[in-house]
Amino acid sequence: MDRKTVEQHRLALFGRMVMGVAHEVDNYLSVILGFAELIQISGGGERKTLDGIAKIFNAGEKINVIIKHFSQYVRPHEPARDLFAPYEVVGECLVFARYDLGRSNVVLKLPESPPSGMLAVDRKDFALILLALLFNAAESMEQAGGTLQLEISRSGGGWEFTVMDEGPGIPPDIAPKVFDEGFTTKGGVLHTGMGLPVAGSLASGMGGSLSLTNLPERGCKAVLRIPGN
Repeated sequence: MDRKTVEQHRLALFGRMVMGVAHEVDNYLSVILGFAELIQISGGGERKTLDGIAKIFNAGEKINVIIKHFSQYVRPHEPARDLFAPYEVVGECLVFARYDLGRSNVVLKLPESPPSGMLAVDRKDFALILLALLFNAAESMEQAGGTLQLEISRSGGGWEFTVMDEGPGIPPDIAPKVFDEGFTTKGGVLHTGMGLPVAGSLASGMGGSLSLTNLPERGCKAVLRIPGN
């Protein structure tokens, strides 16, 4: 897959999250405006004023983090070799993606004690793979909701990232096509059928692999494997 296709998908995926980013920013702006108005009206004691100012600064910092991380990961770029802690990237992505992932009664469950260590691949491309898998899983549950679970483990010096959903799973006749460019079972302009193909291509470019299998009772499991470097 050529780089232009990857970057087009990156922009499309992040474009879908703009409304979620706006929602999160609006929440913190409400805090800023609310406490600024209270300070203005009350002119109040020093303690109340300082407390209000602290909340304003905290909300302002939250907005700064959202915009900073969104801007960092949306920017098109040539692949580079970065050294980073994978779970750090998970946290940064969720700052701006959690709202969209949590729609339709989807509950996100993260690992309580992720393994330590560093990954040496393109940081932004790793984030794009992860977001593609999380969104694909969340969308499979948009009718009935459920738990979207992320697990991280080490294996043979490499890494495994597992995303599990509680959706209907992959029908047998669909399974061979899920990594075909442009293939999708979902309607609407937002679903281009490029999430899994891009994720699979990037995983291969990192020397890793991406697989999807149905879980025994319900749902699907996507496993991203990246070898040690």
